[in-house]
Amino acid sequence: MKVLCIGNSCIETTCQIDKQIVENEEIKITEKMDNGGGTAGNIAYLLGKWGVETYIASMLGADDFANKIKKEYETVGVKTDFIETAFDRGTNQKVILVNKTTKNNIVLDLNNGSLLKKYAFSVEPNIIITDGTDYNASLAAFDRYPKASSFLSITNPYPEAIEIGKYVNCIILNKKSAEAITNLKVNYDESGTIVNIYNKLKQKYSKAEIIVTLGERGCVYSINGQVKIMPTVRVDVVDTYGAGSVFVGSFVYAMGRNFGLEKSIAYASIASSLSTSKMTARKSIPSLGEVSNYYDEKFGSGNNPNNQVANNIEQNAVNMQTTQEEFQININSTDINTTTNENVNEQNS
Repeated sequence: MKVLCIGNSCIETTCQIDKQIVENEEIKITEKMDNGGGTAGNIAYLLGKWGVETYIASMLGADDFANKIKKEYETVGVKTDFIETAFDRGTNQKVILVNKTTKNNIVLDLNNGSLLKKYAFSVEPNIIITDGTDYNASLAAFDRYPKASSFLSITNPYPEAIEIGKYVNCIILNKKSAEAITNLKVNYDESGTIVNIYNKLKQKYSKAEIIVTLGERGCVYSINGQVKIMPTVRVDVVDTYGAGSVFVGSFVYAMGRNFGLEKSIAYASIASSLSTSKMTARKSIPSLGEVSNYYDEKFGSGNNPNNQVANNIEQNAVNMQTTQEEFQININSTDINTTTNENVNEQNS
């Protein structure tokens, strides 16, 4: 399996604060953590960490941040052949302020607007993942490798990302983006609102598999025309930022290994939930072994596709329906009953 990730790589500076931000009040921060990040960057890092041959295509500045990001990729085997350098601008940066009590976060995105120019993708990938931030580079890759499976992660409903959705096989988007695209609102007391949003997305992107992440409420998907929800895993939450990227990366890994849709979503749900128990998006990424072991405990090692040499996608989907009853909830028009961790915030990418 070869994966090409296209989109934002940046430096992420994470700081913990112990109170809400108030206008005109100064907050003193004594500790910070600098790590590589960005949606595409974190997805690529996870895939490299999990042993997948992964290539990242991003624009970085000519600075120390860029050097740090490249070294982090190299530690997990991510290929940096397609990283370009903007000599007139610095590397993109995000500052994440995490509230110790509420676990809410505020993200300051210092984006320089630099996009790829060369599209010199000299490797033939099986899978292409884009975060929707580089429209031209994404379409160039789809056009060059039409046989590759294509995935889109939408964390912010930018027009370019929404348009790219027309050209991919699978779209994973968060609640905020789903609501913005459909002009509908989720009401957890009325499950019909979730179904309406999902169906409207399917109408817009009829050729794509759709998965909508709902933070602590799990994620919505469909099997054989039936809309379902996969709840999250109970953990002691520390920092939710980056859980969305972990979900996408682990889901793509599982789909690339032919786990089948529902087992892939189960793997992604476990991985993203486990990631919220640690600080920073990059350092919170669990190992494949941690996720696989949790899956073993939940469903049995004999049912774990990561322990199997060969997998059949359709059979996996059937098996999932019969072995995951307590983990999976079907949505109908009148009732939705999820058991979740009340302290988890909506997962961010």
